[in-house]
Amino acid sequence: MKIEQTIQEIFSKNRAEEFGYDVWQHFVVPRFYDRLDLTKARKPRIIIGGRGCGKTMLLRYLSHQTTFSKHCKLIPKDAVSHIGLYWRADTQFCNAMIKRGKEDDTWQSAFNHFAALILSMEVLNSLKSIAESNFQLFNENNIDDINFSRLSSFGISLPTSARKLYEELESLLWEFEGWVNDVRKRDEPIFLPGDKFVSAMINILRNQVPAFKTARFYVYLDEYENLCEYQQRIINTWLKHSESPLIFNLAMKRNSFDTKQTVGPESLSDIHDFRQHDLENYLIDDNFQAFAAEIFFLNLSFVDFEEIPVDINELRDPESLPKRKKSSYISKIIAAAQGILPDVSQKELAITVFENLSLSKKLRERIHLALKHRDSDIDIEKFYSEEHQEATIIIPALLYRKRNTPEMIAEEFDKLRNGRNNKFTGSTNWIRNNFVGCLLHLYAPFSRACPFYSGFKTYCSLSRGNLRHFLELCHKSIYRAVTQTQEPQLPVDTFIQAEAARQASASFLGEIKSFGRYGNQLNTFVMRLGSLFEIAHRRYTQSESEQSHFSIISEDEELKIEDIKFLGEATKWSVLFEQADTKKKDEYQPENIDYVLNPIYSPYFHISYRKKRKLELSTSDVRILITGSLEQYQTLAKRFVKLFSVETNAVQASLFSLLNTKKDNHVEDFNENKNAGE
Repeated sequence: MKIEQTIQEIFSKNRAEEFGYDVWQHFVVPRFYDRLDLTKARKPRIIIGGRGCGKTMLLRYLSHQTTFSKHCKLIPKDAVSHIGLYWRADTQFCNAMIKRGKEDDTWQSAFNHFAALILSMEVLNSLKSIAESNFQLFNENNIDDINFSRLSSFGISLPTSARKLYEELESLLWEFEGWVNDVRKRDEPIFLPGDKFVSAMINILRNQVPAFKTARFYVYLDEYENLCEYQQRIINTWLKHSESPLIFNLAMKRNSFDTKQTVGPESLSDIHDFRQHDLENYLIDDNFQAFAAEIFFLNLSFVDFEEIPVDINELRDPESLPKRKKSSYISKIIAAAQGILPDVSQKELAITVFENLSLSKKLRERIHLALKHRDSDIDIEKFYSEEHQEATIIIPALLYRKRNTPEMIAEEFDKLRNGRNNKFTGSTNWIRNNFVGCLLHLYAPFSRACPFYSGFKTYCSLSRGNLRHFLELCHKSIYRAVTQTQEPQLPVDTFIQAEAARQASASFLGEIKSFGRYGNQLNTFVMRLGSLFEIAHRRYTQSESEQSHFSIISEDEELKIEDIKFLGEATKWSVLFEQADTKKKDEYQPENIDYVLNPIYSPYFHISYRKKRKLELSTSDVRILITGSLEQYQTLAKRFVKLFSVETNAVQASLFSLLNTKKDNHVEDFNENKNAGE
């Protein structure tokens, strides 16, 4: 293994932009790749998914820079049947192409011109990638043989050679950018006709270069949602009329297809005009743990880690997918990942309580207080056993429930101790239904992170198909391990992993403010919602444990349009995830949907990441979370504190900072209190 610092750095790169356009060495072919049918598709594809699910990485893998990477030793002859052109439009620049004294049709022509320049330059760039690669049928000498003289038919004088043509197109792009920046004073340039110009260039290549006779070019437009509406209509038009050799494909966040209109009377029609693929759902459905393990070991391979249980070359080869889907292979790589980031069993979680003097003392204290609350004089030793740690941990919650008498609980505990059928482990299974909630409640007053958030499989659950979140959890974990021990001690200690999860959770929580124009509002919403879940987790009875999602109960007044739009924005940015409530008939109404808080925020709020029980909120409650004043939220939070019989001093200080602050500036308040607690 190389220097420890290198291990930290390799996991710190968790965005596709950090790898450049050639991602050959860093890409793992996703396990759902064969479902996409991208390389041979004649019909456009629309890629859906939130930040971190791998959209950009996938598009760059499909681009010419990676398909014809210098790192790829063998490139098949039919590789030119799929030449990818990656395009992520400059959002700020594209949004400048509107109004400012110009008619709409002028801006439409201007955007067509802009696209023509960008994409035709990318076509020429692809020639360079192919020529410099190990592709045997085309080299740099062939580039000089291509004659682009026919492009002058578009009414603009252009060089005939590829290299000179690229320079001229680049100059035209600079000229165009100058015009957009000072549109009232500069002369309007001659506009090129968008996809028509690009198609003409491609046809020249197909006619003049034998190797390109059957070449097809696929445009992959990333972050489509950031374009202006008229620009989206233009793109929609190109997509609707896509045909070989130029096919347009889009990538966007969920709930971002705001318009399916074209520049004409027609609109896009799903199935007929395109195929849609939801990467987040694919990642979850196609064994995310196995995929995460493969990415984990690919990263370790860059630091000469000695025990790599996979063939790295197979990870980059779509033909190896059948082998990678075998159960024996999956079990092997997941077990190997757990060997480095060990998961903690329920029994081991219970042991951590009894090994820690403060926690075990707190447990005895809670049993004593619960007995006092029930006016019971039964000896505490009837409810405390170091041989039955999991059962002991849930005793306080059972004692606080009115339907359970202390005598009955003591009797069931005695049955457990004597190996007889009992409610702790029998069909009632008190332990399974209550353990996690009781464990989190027990850890809540302490600054020490709970090992419930530790382990490879746990990191996968916290990430919920988000590769960026997974890599950041790994980075924080290994970074802390190296920092605290001065060398990479493996496996990573579970408490180090838990603290890393809490640190990563706080970091991702702090990013919410940057989530588009609703960033600040989304941030406030998450802080408020997380606080309600935190209150629910602090109830002494734990009668509804592990609440991490909510549903909306209709009142006389329905949700307003802006509220529904906001919830859509929350799912767009993966702050919330939508799941249909199968118990209700109409799954398309917001009131019939379960909204799950992104589990990556769970360690910060010290709540469960598992989807177990839900919190039912009224439409007015939801409105307060979204747009209510601080005073309204204070009243709401206090109502839930009273409803759940949670004592103010039993809740973390970070929660009630919201109820005492004069500012609605929640992230800073929370971070300040969290840091003070640590």
